[in-house]
Amino acid sequence: MDQSRKRGGEAVRPIDVPGPLGEFERYVGDIIRSERQRVKDRELNKGKLVRPKDASITSGLGEVERKAVEDWETLQNEEKQRLLSLRRFLSERRPMEADRESPLGVTEAFTVALLKGPKLVAKVADRVTELLKSEELETKDLNLTLPPSEDEDINEDTQKRKKKDDQLP
Repeated sequence: MDQSRKRGGEAVRPIDVPGPLGEFERYVGDIIRSERQRVKDRELNKGKLVRPKDASITSGLGEVERKAVEDWETLQNEEKQRLLSLRRFLSERRPMEADRESPLGVTEAFTVALLKGPKLVAKVADRVTELLKSEELETKDLNLTLPPSEDEDINEDTQKRKKKDDQLP
């Protein structure tokens, strides 16, 4: 009001006077200007949305979004590290391996077996259907001679060397 009186009754805005109301008005004004520019950026960007943090004019909203993204990434990395640490801890100290006879060890063993049972049945069923779809072998294919074993190969090589040595003068 003192400023209004000094200016001859002209209205004085909070931004003209130092203090929290002036700072708030400046902050809101920056947001309004940057949002108007974001609309122009969107038109230049073929109608694609421009996020406040990517706008050509930085504003309070852009800074808040940028900080939120950084905080989110930090939180994600910390939670990933915590999950890896927890998995490592649990894999090193599984109740089923530490003391299988304890109630927790028996519960884990039962649960693991219960969860793996359907998977085993599915694999068996897949193998059976695969075998049923396969063609029957002819008897001539069943009577194939097996290749010589490694011991027989070594014996044959040794015999060949002996023959060569015997032929030398």
